Amino acid sequence: MNGRMAIAVIGLAALLCAGAHAQQRPILSPRDSVFLRFDTSTIGVNYGRPSIRGRIIMGHLVPWNQVWRTGANEATHLATNFDMVMGGVPVPRGRYTLWTLPSPDGWQVIINKQTGQWGTVYNPALDLARFPATVEKLTAAVDTFTIAFQATGASTGTMRLLWENTAVSIPFQKKERVTPLSPNDSAAVSLGGSRISIGYSRPFVRGRVIWGVVVPFDSVWRTGANLATSLVTERDVTIGDVTIPRGRYTLYSIPEAEHLTLIVSKKPGGGPPAYDQREELARIVMKAETTLTPIDPFRIWMEKTGDTAATLRLGWSDKAYSTTIRTH
Repeated sequence: MNGRMAIAVIGLAALLCAGAHAQQRPILSPRDSVFLRFDTSTIGVNYGRPSIRGRIIMGHLVPWNQVWRTGANEATHLATNFDMVMGGVPVPRGRYTLWTLPSPDGWQVIINKQTGQWGTVYNPALDLARFPATVEKLTAAVDTFTIAFQATGASTGTMRLLWENTAVSIPFQKKERVTPLSPNDSAAVSLGGSRISIGYSRPFVRGRVIWGVVVPFDSVWRTGANLATSLVTERDVTIGDVTIPRGRYTLYSIPEAEHLTLIVSKKPGGGPPAYDQREELARIVMKAETTLTPIDPFRIWMEKTGDTAATLRLGWSDKAYSTTIRTH
């Protein structure tokens, strides 16, 4: 192992084990770490290794259709010092926790942004992505839960989860630059000869439950991702039944199952989101509808209904919200 490779492995090992609790007595599910290296690039997992000990595992000790810590004791941690695509989903370099949702009909893999927690502490709102994995039956039982890496090419590999008679395979590929998780976009319309535009980021579903989970109900949401969503209007407009003077604003929202409250903040958008109720100019109710075709990624758009009027819509996953917008 050359010097740069050794440094990469040592650095990733430290990242994986950050926050691990020292154990003063023998444990039934010892901690272990496994790595795969592509030159100076390294991916690793730190996890607890329970054994069968005469128990029925799949569907019993590991229940079907419930999120599993994918190991024992502390949450299982995944760290990568390179950007990659795992299970078809872009995963930027960093440290994550790894979870699974076992089912007799197939398994889902969950990459979560929360780290350092015990394995019973799982917050679905912090999921980076969920995606299906390939499952196969083993002819010989694996007594101790095992996570293993296998290189399948110069920059590709497979992570395998093995226990009892089940093997789960998760392919991944190193990428020099992954597709942005929430690319920037804009929506614009000309009403009465004046331009109205909204700048925002477009997060993808990535297998997650959006409304009520990733985007909690009854909480202020940035209405997109990354930087604050901006509204710029060249003349006075009426959104819903509220008049907004021409200018630059930030849009926030409070989603609920039956409607969404759009918040217009007097602070110009485009910078880091920093909601302050004292900056509110208006609140506008947008009605909800269930979409027949899923909306992915998140989208904001305006459909003209006349020379001075349009319908403002925003939607993601299986819901869309709408209201009117018109110039004076």
